[in-house]
Amino acid sequence: MDELRSIVAAVFKLGNGSSLTRTEMRNILIYNLRWFDPDKAANVVDAAAASGYLQTGPDSRLTPTFDMGSTVVDVAYRPPKDLETSTLVRPLLERMIETVIRSGLDRKEAVRTINKRVGELRVLFPCAVIQVGLERGADMSPFYAEVEDQILYGER
Repeated sequence: MDELRSIVAAVFKLGNGSSLTRTEMRNILIYNLRWFDPDKAANVVDAAAASGYLQTGPDSRLTPTFDMGSTVVDVAYRPPKDLETSTLVRPLLERMIETVIRSGLDRKEAVRTINKRVGELRVLFPCAVIQVGLERGADMSPFYAEVEDQILYGER
């Protein structure tokens, strides 16, 4: 399990709730767990949301996007002291393809289908990923702004 997912799981298990505000999550990281200073805690929360491990509900509360019941975090778990929180965000395309895979395709078939769409529609790869995800019934809306920024400004 990757570090960020472990951190999110530990926070939500300690938080005893299915949803937390950003402030509650930061406070658990800073005061309850004593893992990070305030700036690093804020980076972890931002990275977890950007990496797709958290979703924001209509009430602005954060909920994990993975099954907490099947996530085991050792009681003695602590993130590495040298953890560089600025590098925790997974790349956009990796997160997008993972979303497509969750719709029922294996990785190889997903990439093959996406590459086929790139050729057929003559679109950029991220646009083809969104199109394939939508065809498969996946919610691709969390990626729209990032893909737009990537296309327009070359960000991420």
